[in-house]
Formats: sequence, C-alpha cells, structure tokens
Amino acid sequence: MRFFKSVGAVLAAAAFSIAALSSANATVVAYGQPGFPNVAVSSNSFSQAYYSSVSNVDVGNQSPSNVQAVLESWFGQSLSFVGGGSCGSGGSYSNNCTSYDNGGGNSNKGGVSNLTAQLFAVHFGNRFIAFLFPAAVSGFQIDCLRFGVSNIYAFNGTPEVPVPGAVWLMGSALAGLGFAKRRKKIA
Repeated sequence: MRFFKSVGAVLAAAAFSIAALSSANATVVAYGQPGFPNVAVSSNSFSQAYYSSVSNVDVGNQSPSNVQAVLESWFGQSLSFVGGGSCGSGGSYSNNCTSYDNGGGNSNKGGVSNLTAQLFAVHFGNRFIAFLFPAAVSGFQIDCLRFGVSNIYAFNGTPEVPVPGAVWLMGSALAGLGFAKRRKKIA
C-alpha cells in the first residue's frame, strides 16, 4: 500500500509540473495560429516558426545560452550557437546584424543578419520571434515588425532522436515481471 501512495504522490507532482509548464509557455504561438504576427521574411521556406508576445517572461535574460535553452524547448531540437547578439542600427553591423526603421509608425521596422544558419531568433520590443529552416540559409531579413529589432541570434539545429515506444513498453514489461517475481517470493 505504501508503494501505491508513493506512486500517487509522484504522479500528482508530475501533473502539477506539466500544468505549470504549459501555463508558463501559454504565450508562445506557432506559425499559422491566431496571434502570430504578419511579418515578411527574406526566405519563406522556413519549416517552423514561433512567436512570444511576452518574451521577457518566457526568455528572461537574453544571453545566447538562455535564448538557446528556450528555443530548444520551442523547436524540440538541440541547437548550437552560431553568432549574433545586439544589432547595430541604420546600416551599421554589430554582432553580424543591423536593425532599421522604414518609417510609417509601428509597422515597418526590421533587421538583417549576415550569418549562415538554420534558425534565426529576433528580439524586438519585449518579444521574440524565431524561424527554423530545413537547411542552413545564407543571411536572414525580417520586415513589418511593430517594434524595433534589438537582437538577432543564429543557431544550427539537430533533431533530437526520439526513444521508440517499444523501448518504453519493454521496460515497463520487465519492471512488471520483476514486481510480480518479488511478490511471489514474499507470498
């Protein structure tokens, strides 16, 4: 009986953790879903994109390692940092990127990165938007943003290899056999 109480406590804690995680990421919107901004990207051949309207909460500090960890959770991939960071402005490059304002109020700002990478993440205002391409692209440009670009980060990705369901099934079967054998010895 004690065993089942412990398992119940673990399951309850896991359910609470999953609920907390999903509410923490509730602001992340996938491309094609309501709330994803209407932006123009230099290469529209991206395979996935995500947007967060409160990235200062989702991303926190904007160090490359912190941004990488958040993007890995969004895209389900291991990433390696290529470069980027705080952008220059008005055509001047800093950290391989620049930002600009095409005028017209809060709808015509953008940024350019001259790096070659598979994933580009743009910080603008207090928001993040990120685009994953099937293969590395040479350079990246985004337009039609409501707020000015402050950072552009570039990463390369490698998909995580999922553990086949058969492994989990076999593991649970072996655990069940071990538990049954133990019970049989006690009886």
